[in-house]
Amino acid sequence: MTVQRVLIVGGGPGGLALALALRGVGIEPVVVERTPRHGALGAGVSLWPNAMRLLRRWGLGGAIEARGAVAADSAIRTASGRRLVTLDGGRLEARFGAPLVVIHCATLQTILRTALGSDALHLGWECVAVVQDDRRASVVLRDGGRHHADIVVGADGAASTVRATVVGDAPPRYGGITAWRCVVPLDRRSADALPTGEWWGSGVVFGIARLGGNQAYWWTTARCRGTGGGAPGEEKSALLRRFQRWHPTIAELIDASIPEAIVRSPVRSRPTVERRSAGRVALLGDAADLTSPSLAQGACLAIEDAAAMVASLAGGDDASGPAALERYSAARRCRIRALGRRANRLSHLSHTRTLAASGLRNALLRSTSAGAALDWLAPVIGPDDP
Repeated sequence: MTVQRVLIVGGGPGGLALALALRGVGIEPVVVERTPRHGALGAGVSLWPNAMRLLRRWGLGGAIEARGAVAADSAIRTASGRRLVTLDGGRLEARFGAPLVVIHCATLQTILRTALGSDALHLGWECVAVVQDDRRASVVLRDGGRHHADIVVGADGAASTVRATVVGDAPPRYGGITAWRCVVPLDRRSADALPTGEWWGSGVVFGIARLGGNQAYWWTTARCRGTGGGAPGEEKSALLRRFQRWHPTIAELIDASIPEAIVRSPVRSRPTVERRSAGRVALLGDAADLTSPSLAQGACLAIEDAAAMVASLAGGDDASGPAALERYSAARRCRIRALGRRANRLSHLSHTRTLAASGLRNALLRSTSAGAALDWLAPVIGPDDP
């Protein structure tokens, strides 16, 4: 029996991309999202060529590139601002067939929601359980309602409710690194003059990217012993103290940030799952696997997951729910493991603590050519689409 209807739990970029891709092959998507509305989330999303090629294929590339910021040159620098290695945006696009686009998360979700239409998206519907039998899978809502489909996909993030149906494991664990991020409005002159890329210190990384609409997105990750934080004003003051001796642009951006807009979150991880599906239920994106943010591939991998799942559902001799989801699970396993290892190595390198190790790292980066940097990225963002 072919799949005709898919229930997607989670209305983030991965869930919405899956819904649009399913509709493109004639499968009815239904998205349930527990929040009553999509707010202006204070974060940017990096859409690398591996994601942008798929989004262009689905007819969304133009809108995303128009409302986001297509990255030009960016660099990895020392804390003081000395350039170590440069990533040429034009060469990146020429080699990998699409640009790197950074876009506000809320803007991306608005584009995806508009393309999907309101008939397939149900806000304020909270999934509390998933049940299945040989013929169908069902989502149980907080209000007691049940909705049925041929399969159910959990795209509901790291704290996924659907995950318990597929994988009976512990919650993600804290790995000793904490992230802060914020979006800052700028005037046009300041936005145009903004240096972009990452600054690597000892145990600390600070990043800056342009967003559409003269906005800057900054983030920082640092090794921390605990996961707790202070009041918004205290967090901002602590960040200003931490970066007072770094490149002046960094302190200026932090100082321009509204304290309440600075989001602090511990970076958590979990082992790669052996199976992303069980019967008629499957996982997508962070609900399935968490990779280190060092590669900025979170949303990209969720979009890849969506493409791989649709390819499994739409092709093959056996397109029934369980068989197609098993193919999807097998197709993603090696890719996610390989990227997870690469992301962890990069995180370890960028968060090296001692001055001696940082000096050796910086010397290595200075000897890396722009072409070699693209070679290193090729296994991550190369042209092997799902």
